[in-house]
Amino acid sequence: MYPYEKKYDHVVKVEKDKQIAIITLDCPENINRLNEQLIDELGTALDDAQWDNDIRVIILRGSGDVSFGPGDIEIIKSKLASNLRDGRQVMNEIAKLIKKMYTMSKPIIGLAEGGCIGGGCNMLLSSDIVIASEKAYFHQVFVDFALSPDTGGLWALQRLVGPMKAKAIAMCGEPVGAQEALEMGMVYKTAAADKAYDEAYALASKIASKSPVGVNHIKQISNRLHDYTMDTYFQIEGDYLCLGALSEDFKETNMAMMQKRTPQYKGY
Repeated sequence: MYPYEKKYDHVVKVEKDKQIAIITLDCPENINRLNEQLIDELGTALDDAQWDNDIRVIILRGSGDVSFGPGDIEIIKSKLASNLRDGRQVMNEIAKLIKKMYTMSKPIIGLAEGGCIGGGCNMLLSSDIVIASEKAYFHQVFVDFALSPDTGGLWALQRLVGPMKAKAIAMCGEPVGAQEALEMGMVYKTAAADKAYDEAYALASKIASKSPVGVNHIKQISNRLHDYTMDTYFQIEGDYLCLGALSEDFKETNMAMMQKRTPQYKGY
């Protein structure tokens, strides 16, 4: 990350509970706006979770009424609306963060408990699985500022809801509620406001109980599927299947079945 001025003591908080890392955007006074400090701290938190052998699943959430805020207007003025070079500099850092989310081995469960606006909304939609509170909403505000979506917005939206719906959502710039998002396929599940975190945690625990080898392979195949021809897909499918069968986790699964016990996965 390039040098920048820190305005807050912290904007991202990390907690660990068993095999789950809970990463919280924690700057409600700035409605969790996407700025340089948040990009930097979130990237570090994801790196730490990625290389922590005890962590198997990440829950990504935000505090306050706006869980995932839009881009910080100061960045837009000082970078994007300044010149192309400076604009590319900050957008390159955002791109690295989003690509990290897609490619890291640990699955990310995004938890939308409140507003998800602009770039923050698109960052959330880059999670592997999204759980939404009934109070959550998703708002592509860009068109009202003569802008196109950033933070991987159309990339995520078109994969989730298809090109026509993605274009309509982006071009109209109207909020999408939790139930409508569920019906479109933007989110996996909705839950009552006081149960949304429990729903996300239960899902994270279930996934954490599985082999990290198999979970990672599923994520990698799925998140790169758009790059594959059919021939390439079947080659990749076979290769990952063989890698799984060669893993210690596969051996442990079979041994545990024979011994009638719960597998103790190693992740390799």
